[in-house]
Order: sequence, then C-alpha cells, then structure tokens
Amino acid sequence: MKTGIMTKFGLLIALLGLISLNGCASNQNINLNVHTEPEGAHIIYRLDNNRWTYLGVTPLDTVEIIHEDDLRDNHTFSMKAMRCGYLDQGKEWTGDELLEENDNKGMIFWTPRLIKNTE
Repeated sequence: MKTGIMTKFGLLIALLGLISLNGCASNQNINLNVHTEPEGAHIIYRLDNNRWTYLGVTPLDTVEIIHEDDLRDNHTFSMKAMRCGYLDQGKEWTGDELLEENDNKGMIFWTPRLIKNTE
C-alpha cells in the first residue's frame, strides 16, 4: 500500500516538474547593449502600447526576459533614449526582427546619436 502511494506521489512530483519546465521554455533572454553619443541617456522600453519599463543609463548592457508570445505575430518592441538638453531618440522592432537579431548577433545593439535641443 505504501509503495503505491509513494509511486503516485513520485509521478505527481515528476509531472509538476515537467509542467514548470514547459512554462519556462517560452521565455526569451533578450541581451540589450545600448550606447548613446553622448553617454548618460536614460533608456526605456515597451512591448506594443503597454507601459514603458526603465532599463537604466547608458552605457547599458542588460538582459530582459520576455515571454516569446509577446514577441510573435504583429507585436512590437520599442526603445527610447532620453537625456536632458537633447531630443529623444527611439527605435522599434517587430517581435520577429528582435528575436532574429538576438539569435544572429547574440544581442540587440543600438547606438543612437543624440541631437542637442536648440529650443
């Protein structure tokens, strides 16, 4: 009787382990490497029209974990560089472009040249 319960418990643990591993398999590590000219710009990103997420200050080398479903089909990934006294610079990728560049180059490398705001 005890071996039957232990076997069922072992199968349950194995099944839960497989389910948890399967859920993590669809996350993508997106390596972001951003340098601005001049350095010191604040970098934010967003998926589609969701809220902006702050990444840090350039030079920036970070990894964002993004669910693969958020990058497929017609989804977009946008980044923006902002620094006082300069115009904001932005770039947009489709989800497929972002995944392809990350796979081919091992990272997303973006080097915007900031333009002084003369107003």
